[in-house]
Amino acid sequence: MTNTLGMHRTVTEAVRSWSDRLVALSHGLHDEPETALQEHRSAARIADLLETAGYTVTRGVADLPTALLATRGSGDLVIGFCAEYDALPGIGHACGHNVNGAAAVGAALALAAVADELDLTVKLIGTPAEEDIGGRVLLLDAGVFDDVAAAMMVHAASDDSVGASSLAIGAWDITYRGKPSHAALAPWEGINALDAMTVAHTGSPTAARP
Repeated sequence: MTNTLGMHRTVTEAVRSWSDRLVALSHGLHDEPETALQEHRSAARIADLLETAGYTVTRGVADLPTALLATRGSGDLVIGFCAEYDALPGIGHACGHNVNGAAAVGAALALAAVADELDLTVKLIGTPAEEDIGGRVLLLDAGVFDDVAAAMMVHAASDDSVGASSLAIGAWDITYRGKPSHAALAPWEGINALDAMTVAHTGSPTAARP
């Protein structure tokens, strides 16, 4: 039977033991912001810390020089943590990717402390260019996530929450074409393009949400 209380204590102690270095990692990423696919120092900071922690680290995975993959444990169940670390052009880490990256590293280090007991493999996946081309998509296409049973990430926010929802956003160019008719003699033969657009908008699943 799994000793839940003991593992909680082990994980907590692991986080505390690495806390100073995790804060230093976050501050270091913040102080030297690097934009999409230029995050050489940022990726190196994360890789160096994980190597110190006993992770096997591969740098430049999927032909992306600033992507990385760090692994610890040997269990069949693979749990992944996505670490972001790119900054916004001309602004820096306004989206908090320095915090996201350091927190993901912290989560991976904490879970690694009980990986053997839970028969897990822990993967930290460094995903570059999230503010631009979406590094996770490129890594997904390259098969980096193929053996991952569950992938998680941490995002900076004003409060603590688990399992918060997030909506993906897509864009389409849509043309609505109406059909003219005589408004007095045969209005039923007409098609109002504006009405069609309104129905499509108000009838969409997202529009129905409170």
